[in-house]
Amino acid sequence: MATPAYLLGIDVGRTGLGLVVLDGNGAVAASSRRAFGQAAGEPIDPQDWWRAARTGIKELLRKGGLDPDLIRAVGVSGDSHAFAACDKDGRSLCATVLGADPRVEESAAELARVIGPRNLANISGGIASTSSTTAKLMWLKANEKRVWHDLGWVLPAKDFLRFRLTGVAATDACDASATLLFNPKARAWSKQVAQTLGIDVGWLPPIVAATAMTGRITDAAAKECGLAPGTPVIGGAGHAAAVAVAAGAMAVGTAVVELGAVGAVMIAATEASRDVSGRLRVSCHIAPGRAAHEAVGIAGAEGLDWLMETVLASEAAQARRNQRDPQEILSELASEIAPGADGCLYVPAGRSLGGFLGLRPGIGRGHLVRAAYEGGALAARDVLDAATATGTTIDRVIAAGPGASGNLWPQILADVLDRAVDVAPVAEAAAAGVAILAAPAVGVHKSLDAAIQAMVRRHGPLQPRKAAASGYTALIPRHRRIVSGIAGDALPVAEVSEAST
Repeated sequence: MATPAYLLGIDVGRTGLGLVVLDGNGAVAASSRRAFGQAAGEPIDPQDWWRAARTGIKELLRKGGLDPDLIRAVGVSGDSHAFAACDKDGRSLCATVLGADPRVEESAAELARVIGPRNLANISGGIASTSSTTAKLMWLKANEKRVWHDLGWVLPAKDFLRFRLTGVAATDACDASATLLFNPKARAWSKQVAQTLGIDVGWLPPIVAATAMTGRITDAAAKECGLAPGTPVIGGAGHAAAVAVAAGAMAVGTAVVELGAVGAVMIAATEASRDVSGRLRVSCHIAPGRAAHEAVGIAGAEGLDWLMETVLASEAAQARRNQRDPQEILSELASEIAPGADGCLYVPAGRSLGGFLGLRPGIGRGHLVRAAYEGGALAARDVLDAATATGTTIDRVIAAGPGASGNLWPQILADVLDRAVDVAPVAEAAAAGVAILAAPAVGVHKSLDAAIQAMVRRHGPLQPRKAAASGYTALIPRHRRIVSGIAGDALPVAEVSEAST
């Protein structure tokens, strides 16, 4: 009997660490999530990512009854809008913020002024924002002189974990694309942008393929996290690209919409023109030479998390005590409300200031949940329409993420898009995606295509319901007017980057 092979995936999220172990057929042997203890948007010491990883890996192996020697490889993923400022030995020098950092607004404005918005877009394909690594580095330079003096590495979130696991500095093109220090078309760091801003290109890690083996678990790391020394660690990918792998959304013209978590949208393309509206950035996809439209904070979990922490705190706690997923409680409440949520509307924070609108007597808990689902779906409709406006053809849509575990939110997405939607319900999708990426790197499967075919689970498609789709079509103009008004006609948080023009 052949010895089973398992693959471990780790994802650094905005509020916690996701971990999953898959077997060679894609079955989940164990999965878990460890909270960091900080709310989204609050500074966090990257060392907390490592603490969560080393403890979480041990617990995951114990939970799954897995021998560390059976873990064939480790894949890493993480929020692309986060980095660890480290010395040359990989020690974290200061706290950082995952996602938008309100402290760096002036630095983002200075970035746009110094480089020039058009020049920045031509080189990096991006717009200056408070999420970008470049703006955060400029803030660090102005406010943390000692940290700036001691800088040796600027490591994206997942790559900080890679360094702690292997002692190797590396990143992938998907993560690098989000920094504004990278030329996605050339798949190389932009010396011009870095030198203009006084950023040492030597601080930026080498670019490696997502399926490349980058190093092995060191003896010291093995003692801390419970993995076997010498276990390979592969290149991995940024969060959105990793979710796309977990959903099998690799073919040109395929879009993945993450329901919950970061709320990422990624659309694979041969070439992708910049979205002048700013809703999308153009990133590198997993396959060499392939581009992708990408956005984050579109159908994310912020609104639902707030509901579970405040309005539905007791129900969520009771669900956990009964070993039920709190998402089931949300779906049950929302299913009792008709499409349109009786005028209650939710605007995801990733697009503007965000929040619930239309609150009045008669609006209950179910309305709020339904509005959160619909707000994410309407925002996804906006970015898919923006991609289509650039000339990108979208042939298929796949829903993934924690919100895809039940059919209600994916069904609402199908109704809002007025098109069929496939569903890829997998625990910790980004972590699962990089576990799949590890399979061809260590010979569990011959190629990434073979790994996806063997390991990805999907069902559907869910077809749009005629009456609901018609109602949402009428709601779309109102939703867009409200979002535009809240944002003050300014570009939303989702950055733009360009792999090809």
